[in-house]
Amino acid sequence: MIDRSLAELPLFKGLSDAQLAVVQAGMSRISLDAGEPLFAQGDVATRFFMLLDGRLKVSQVNEEGRQIIVRIVHPSELCGFAPALGRESYPGSSEAIVGSRLLAWPRSRWEPVLGAAPSLAISAIQAVGRKLDEAHTRLREMTTEEAGQRIANLLLRLIRDSGEVEGDRASIPFPLTRQDIADMSGNTIHTVSRIMAGWEARGVLARARRKVIVADMPALRAISEISG
Repeated sequence: MIDRSLAELPLFKGLSDAQLAVVQAGMSRISLDAGEPLFAQGDVATRFFMLLDGRLKVSQVNEEGRQIIVRIVHPSELCGFAPALGRESYPGSSEAIVGSRLLAWPRSRWEPVLGAAPSLAISAIQAVGRKLDEAHTRLREMTTEEAGQRIANLLLRLIRDSGEVEGDRASIPFPLTRQDIADMSGNTIHTVSRIMAGWEARGVLARARRKVIVADMPALRAISEISG
């Protein structure tokens, strides 16, 4: 029996019943609690995934042994698509930031599913492109921008991708610790804590536990252009 809910997902809209049957073959559903791992860096890539709802973070351990967050996975995006990269293992680790639900397929289903739903290939290419763009952006920011600018630009990117905006206020709708912000902006947690505390005192940010709420978006944009 065809799971008609698949046809409502952005990547599978417009597919015929025959195509949906190919997509559905071997598919399973996974639920993760906040903080629960999906896979670890170096694990054999036995499956690939699509996020239905929730948020995931993907991190990598660098040569110095430091864990760096390299990507936030949003609903309807692919994750763990090592077959598309010609890899036998996962290049990073992934865990749920909040409670999340995913679709999963065995690695052997990559080509059949891709044949039935070419939009998956586009999604994978876009994800790789975003990762490369973010890596280039991070490198440029590390060499040309001060700590405050890097933090401001990171928050603006996260708000652009998934933020909830109302007037001059905005929030990032998933938990984000200052350690996460430090990892993603190339700063130390001490620097991030000092700068963000200063922004809270100035009214740029609103105080919130494990969540980022921007009280003054124009001020944050100004900081992203001129270090502060």
